[in-house]
Amino acid sequence: MPGLYRIRGFLVYFWANESNEPIHVHVAKGKPSPSSAKFWILQDGTVRIAK
Repeated sequence: MPGLYRIRGFLVYFWANESNEPIHVHVAKGKPSPSSAKFWILQDGTVRIAK
């Protein structure tokens, strides 16, 4: 799990090879967790939260 940034207690990270999902990052408070938020980074540069 490579971490990208730590911002005010939030960790922005990604997992390698997560199937056929769009490019995305996870954001969690403190440390990685299954309940972390997932943000898709779309080809047009917009960012959407995954549901």
